[in-house]
Amino acid sequence: MFMQPAYADENENTKPAKGTGISLFAGIENFRWQEFDDKGQRLLTEQGGRLVMGAALSNAERRSSGLRYGIDVRGYFGQVDYDGQDSQRVYTSTDSNYRGARAELGGGYRWQSVHGSVPVVDLLLALGADAWRRDIDDSINANGFPISGLREDYVIYYGKVGVGAQWPRAAYSSYFQLGLKRPLSTTEKVDVFDVTLSPGKQWSAYAAYTLKVGGKGSRPYISIYYDSYRFSKSSPKPVGSGIVWQPESNMDVMGVILGYEF
Repeated sequence: MFMQPAYADENENTKPAKGTGISLFAGIENFRWQEFDDKGQRLLTEQGGRLVMGAALSNAERRSSGLRYGIDVRGYFGQVDYDGQDSQRVYTSTDSNYRGARAELGGGYRWQSVHGSVPVVDLLLALGADAWRRDIDDSINANGFPISGLREDYVIYYGKVGVGAQWPRAAYSSYFQLGLKRPLSTTEKVDVFDVTLSPGKQWSAYAAYTLKVGGKGSRPYISIYYDSYRFSKSSPKPVGSGIVWQPESNMDVMGVILGYEF
């Protein structure tokens, strides 16, 4: 996600007009992964909490029109509930363990208004890399038969385009951003079949609202965000006498982070 901005009002002189800010943050997010068959019927749902932590750097403190840039690096991990079915369409419940990391480089342009009642407007662009491991535990299906788990390793390169609006005040600063996201490259390695799949690439949405408290220098902030991926069905790959593929898949994440900007 693009670096959460931190702005100061026009009377502050603690940072230069084009100065950079560094922040550290941590939080929790509600993660949901769903898969669907060719008829649109849901095959499985994974949902639960994940912890997230990271650091960011940007020039979001600038108080004049001009170029924007930012770097956001974060890691995440957690165990979520798996409710789905096995290859015979028999209900199966287990746990999925996630751990991964994401790095994003953002840029754009800022239009700084001379009127205090008009928000600052940003055009935002970003490129990122997201890699995670999905480790599904062994289980027993509803008929009492053991089901073997599996491990999948995803690597996603993506692009984002969006807009942002910021309302600076003497005692606080608020910022809202909204945009679209699309995978540029997708790789999914499935260990049990020793096969690599490429889920299809579709557009999805992202949004975030950030509130920073304090008008000068270092200050804490809170950010509420939504992020997502949309993958269409992958092309099938032969495995032994059969074929495997990744079904249509949706990922939705809603989270909150607490951070401190230096």
